[in-house]
Amino acid sequence: MAKKRIILKISGAVLKEKQSNHILSSAKLQNIATQIKIIHRNYDVAIVVGGGNIWRGGTSDLKLYREDQAHYMGMVATIINAVALKEALLKIGIATEVHSLLPCPKVAINYRKSIANKTLSQHKVVILAGGTGKPFFSTDTGAAKEAIELQANCILMGKDGVDGVYSADPKKNPKAIRYTNLTFQAAINQQLQVMDLSAMKLCRSHNIPILVFNMERDNAIVDAMNRKIPITIVDNEK
Repeated sequence: MAKKRIILKISGAVLKEKQSNHILSSAKLQNIATQIKIIHRNYDVAIVVGGGNIWRGGTSDLKLYREDQAHYMGMVATIINAVALKEALLKIGIATEVHSLLPCPKVAINYRKSIANKTLSQHKVVILAGGTGKPFFSTDTGAAKEAIELQANCILMGKDGVDGVYSADPKKNPKAIRYTNLTFQAAINQQLQVMDLSAMKLCRSHNIPILVFNMERDNAIVDAMNRKIPITIVDNEK
């Protein structure tokens, strides 16, 4: 019987060692890998990782860099993170491949949906790097696009320190309300920070739910899947 398939979207920020300001934390990589090993028993898992711990192409100093080149630098950052996470997974015995939409053949397989689908069907973890492979698109959009192509049942959206989707930024507004369930249309109408607008519209059109949770909690991925921590589910249900 085929396993259900999920896309786990994590930001580069959750891989960073915040106390020392190192771009990668071995402890966090090992912790995430251990959790993925647990959920991989019951699900096919593809992971989309951001690069913000190293470089944010969309918010860089464009006085110095051409905008498209700044975005490509961000894509390279996601490949670095993907390779690091792959190594952590391999170390605990989880067969894992990095598939990149930005060609980098020395460390990653060039992404094609047919190859990635075959790899997932072999019950290997696939880490998707390189964003969309093109400038001016975020890793959120890449996650939505790849969820469609890989026929994922949902996207797990790990946030950096926020327990779901709020009516306003809870770090700035203590009266902000956390939603347990939310429709895509409501999130779009209220301009809520679930993921990029283009990504939400893709998920809405293809009926792919998004489960938003705080990646910084202990055992966050496993507990979010088991509904043991606060989450927000964004879907087409009314």
